Amino acid sequence: MATTPFVVKHDGKKHNIEHFLRFHPGGTNTLAALRNVDVTNRLLATHHSAAAYELLKDYRVDEENEHKHIREDGDLESLVDWNQPMFWQVGSLGPKYKEWVLAPVDRRLRLFSSDFIESLTITSWYMVPSIWIPVMLYLIFIGYQRLRSTLPSTVDQTYFDNFSIGTWVVCSTVLGLFLWPLIEYTIHRWLFHLQPPDNSPLLITLHFGIHGLHHKVPFDDRRLLFPPGPAAVLISAAYAIYLMLFPHWMAPLVLAGMIAGYVTYDLIHFYLHYGCPREGSYLYTMKRYHNQHHFAHHESGFGISSQFWDHIFGTAIALKKLSRCLKWY
Repeated sequence: MATTPFVVKHDGKKHNIEHFLRFHPGGTNTLAALRNVDVTNRLLATHHSAAAYELLKDYRVDEENEHKHIREDGDLESLVDWNQPMFWQVGSLGPKYKEWVLAPVDRRLRLFSSDFIESLTITSWYMVPSIWIPVMLYLIFIGYQRLRSTLPSTVDQTYFDNFSIGTWVVCSTVLGLFLWPLIEYTIHRWLFHLQPPDNSPLLITLHFGIHGLHHKVPFDDRRLLFPPGPAAVLISAAYAIYLMLFPHWMAPLVLAGMIAGYVTYDLIHFYLHYGCPREGSYLYTMKRYHNQHHFAHHESGFGISSQFWDHIFGTAIALKKLSRCLKWY
């Protein structure tokens, strides 16, 4: 069934932003009265980012057919062929890569020609808890078993009597949970946003596959969560590190807490893109915060589930006070 286009005009051209209404950082209600309105001066007055102007190009439609999207030849998207898998193309962008990857489009992205390999790069939101919660519970069981066989011989018996195995398990798991926000911040800032050199197609391709694609297609709901395969690699690396830092029995418990934090983070991230939080709620603030990271302040606002470490490291984004609430629906 055909839907009613929501057309706005910019520089004399028509743009059907119907699909963008629910994703607009300023809320759906901000745009409600702008159907068939020329927004050129409004965009200038509200200091929209370069990313916003690039995204608007993706909604341009034919003057006669408001359902037919077109894009001008010669702009950034002409650097690649969207009809071909993207993974093998981005490395050739060189010095144009950063500008291109930070110019979002409202499209579905295909990375590989192989359907099987492609399926490993996309994830539904429910897959994250379905896979990792059982792993978390198994790690808690392993830690409990190791602790039960180890603790009496390594800890003073009187102390052990007053500090039960259950308390050790809970404290170790909670430690992993509290470590997660710092891990989240560290990975997002110093790995995901590590700028690859212009003359390295390999590093450009790796950057795009790890995180760049999310900034390029932020509305592709299949690519809002970390796929299980790559996540397993990072979690395995974390376990190896924990085995060096903590006692043998404690490492799986700390990892279990970290996984709990990771699952929470990934689901929050999905909700910040597709959810409709109520004004005054924690997630309402974090949705505004994350939108600023995507569309205006790419090198700030690295916290997804928390702003705490952004404030510690001086990368926090100051959100403007608004005269009205924002609504996404």
